[in-house]
Amino acid sequence: MTNDKKVKVKFIEQILNIMLEDIKEYIQFINISSEDLVLFEWKPLRSFKSYILDMNIIKENKVSDIFFHINKGNLKIVHIRKHDLIYTIGANNIQYQILEALLEEIDRQFNEMYDLDVLLSFSNTNPSMFKHFKIQIEQIMENFHSSNLVKKVDVLCRVCKATLPMYVKRSIMESETSFPVPLVYIHKGHAIVTYIDKDFVVRGVELVHINS
Repeated sequence: MTNDKKVKVKFIEQILNIMLEDIKEYIQFINISSEDLVLFEWKPLRSFKSYILDMNIIKENKVSDIFFHINKGNLKIVHIRKHDLIYTIGANNIQYQILEALLEEIDRQFNEMYDLDVLLSFSNTNPSMFKHFKIQIEQIMENFHSSNLVKKVDVLCRVCKATLPMYVKRSIMESETSFPVPLVYIHKGHAIVTYIDKDFVVRGVELVHINS
């Protein structure tokens, strides 16, 4: 690798570390909804953007327990249906695995804080019941860098001829039973599939074709 590429890769790694330390600055919205009601929504102060159209599209997807991704330029949206709720997060220039890890932690703490089976059984369920979850959201973002929810691995891309920093959810290794785990990384118009063992060691990298 040339010195220029080494400097560029180091710069990218520093930017990603800064994002993790101050991830709140990159999050555009967090939404927790039932099929017909927004239970909780977080947006940055002074943000007047509406994501109603995005949420309407997301609600059309009825598949549960699978993360789905939407790429809108700099804005990346991740959503998942769990426990009859839809969890959605949108952020600028943050890797999908990081956003998935955030949603998993939000889901865990939301279910710990509220007895959802009881609350959602009421005919007069009101979003005001969940307003104090904002404190939890702020803490999750503030503590994310030290939460150990993701692990950075270094991946050699033979197209870029550079080693790239990639973040992987720790929960993947906890749930998988077969290793190494394949993970696709789309980067600058091309994609590589990385094979990662249970100790987060990269065991192989292949260039893959993309279709959509």
